[in-house]
Amino acid sequence: MSRSRLLSALGFGLAAGAAGILLGLLPFFQVADSKLFDLHMRWTVDPAHPHPSIAVVEIDEISLRRLEPVVGRWPWPRLVHASVIDFLARSPARAVAYDVSFTDRDRRTGFDAGGQTWTGAESDQALVDATRTAGNVIHLAEGVFEGAAGAADVDRRLTDVPQGNYPLDDSIDLRPGLSAPYEELARASRALGHNIMLVDADGPVRQIIPFARRDALFLPALGVAAAQIGLGAASGDVRLQDDHLRIGPTRLPVPVTTIARFDEDDRPAATGRRALIRYRGPAVRADGRTPTYPTYSFYDLFYSQQQVLEGQRPLVDPAVFGNRLVFVGATAVGLRDVFAVPLGATGLMSGPHIHANVADMLLTGHVLQRLGPWLCGLLVILVSLGARVAVMPSRVLLGLSGAIALLAAAHLAAVAAFGRGLWVPLMPATLGWVIAAGGGFAYQYVVEGREKRQVRTLFSRYLSKDVYDQVLANPARAELGGHRRQMSVLFSDVRGFTALSEQGDPEALVQQLNEYFSRMVDLVFAHRGTLDKFVGDMVMALFGAPLDDEAHAEHAVATAVAMVAALDELNVAWAAQGRPTLGIGIGVNSGEMIAGNIGSRQVRSYTVIGDAVNLGARLESLNKDYGTRIIISDATRRQLRTPRPLRPLGSVVVKGKSIAVDIFEVVLGKGEAP
Repeated sequence: MSRSRLLSALGFGLAAGAAGILLGLLPFFQVADSKLFDLHMRWTVDPAHPHPSIAVVEIDEISLRRLEPVVGRWPWPRLVHASVIDFLARSPARAVAYDVSFTDRDRRTGFDAGGQTWTGAESDQALVDATRTAGNVIHLAEGVFEGAAGAADVDRRLTDVPQGNYPLDDSIDLRPGLSAPYEELARASRALGHNIMLVDADGPVRQIIPFARRDALFLPALGVAAAQIGLGAASGDVRLQDDHLRIGPTRLPVPVTTIARFDEDDRPAATGRRALIRYRGPAVRADGRTPTYPTYSFYDLFYSQQQVLEGQRPLVDPAVFGNRLVFVGATAVGLRDVFAVPLGATGLMSGPHIHANVADMLLTGHVLQRLGPWLCGLLVILVSLGARVAVMPSRVLLGLSGAIALLAAAHLAAVAAFGRGLWVPLMPATLGWVIAAGGGFAYQYVVEGREKRQVRTLFSRYLSKDVYDQVLANPARAELGGHRRQMSVLFSDVRGFTALSEQGDPEALVQQLNEYFSRMVDLVFAHRGTLDKFVGDMVMALFGAPLDDEAHAEHAVATAVAMVAALDELNVAWAAQGRPTLGIGIGVNSGEMIAGNIGSRQVRSYTVIGDAVNLGARLESLNKDYGTRIIISDATRRQLRTPRPLRPLGSVVVKGKSIAVDIFEVVLGKGEAP
């Protein structure tokens, strides 16, 4: 692999990585990255091992249907909820997170419930009394989406948080409207929590607002408030540490992010803190029957409370809720508290189950953090560079396999990292990979492919297979544009063939000449030589081009000796057939020559030029004068690695030069072969 080719590939890989980063900012690819997030979530959830202190009470379709004849249709009177809170206080539960809004008072003057007439005020008071007696109930504070126009007009009645305020700062989301429960219920509550759900552009709930702010008051999400009680963390000990929120022993990543607004909202962009939700599992696992958390129907608890009051054995033992965090909320589809979450076919989840997953994440410390932007950028660059380098081999299948293996390794590593709490966004890296690998293949086809097609045209018939394969694998090594090389040139000419061709049968002579050339070319190839051309009955061969060969002189002389020996064998066979025999004269010279793709615009060929070439041709012709078969120059003699018997022939002057050159005959023994 040449340095220039490697540098070109690295430059292209860097450009592909930069393009991947920029494309990854587009909404379409951000959504695609979110879908990869969903896949990683599905592959790493662990619903078989939920936190043992969490349970869910569902206001499901069965509860709605069975309670309708007793207390009417939804929304039920507050005394119904008071009954369930009383039941959960019997163990008691560690905390009851109630995901039902009670912002407005019940203003009814009279209604029938279980055969008794109640007023709305009495029902409200029953809920207040049950909440105060239990001392462990977290009620809901309603929030309005920060981008909603007119949200500032919402009646903001949140004036205090019963669990005590938090020492946080202005980086927490500022909410235009936070509505607490009616005053008496808010004061009776153990804590308050908001139920704001962040629904991403493509639908699922992947993150939460861990805390919302109204002026100097800070309100946790319902699941965060429950986890805080479960961890035994005082509100005054919940603190921000850089981009993390410290709640007891748990450090929750809460990076600052820009808050989206609706198009018609012309207010300046605001910022807030978000936390990724690391789900424990779906509401119901893949078998369609087993819930991730122990789940009970609201009606069963309501009915069990009535049984206890009547001295009967309850349907549900209240002891199962002892010291647990119990999330109560609507799961019936008709109550519209169901959201998409990143868990595939089982991904629909109601509010209380989402809050339960948030609490589980905080209780276990199994939080989820996104890889930092600088490290994400570095990953994109590395994957893009790796993809471009991987497709550099000339074999497409090999390059594609390497690139695919690289991308697969990156994705597998990202899944493994996700399982350990680190989300690695891979869409920019995947885009960089596509550009780098695809562009690399395109470059190979258009640019390097053109060079290889040129090589095929030039060398397919003039190089040995191993040398041809090397040149084809890396055309740049051949330096087709012209380059000065230290190399050797061989000229061989058949003696007396001109006279023979005038007397003999043309077809027989052509056949004999083809047989001779075939044998000679095989010998050239066998010694790493390149066939330059045939000129009549002359063969011109190159050694040390198009690929460098440190032993070019040795290979050229060995080829000359082998040619003489091979011709002797051919002559024996031809004589036995009654065909004329041939003689040969060979000249070999070494030195600096210019090798390249030379010719007209229409027709070109790879050849060499220079004084050293002219001397080689002159040496071949001198065989006639000296009665020899192989003549080499002193330059060739000095570069021989194998001692050979040589006879000095004196000096010759090349035409157009004044410096004499010593020449030598290669003395051949009988039947000598290289």
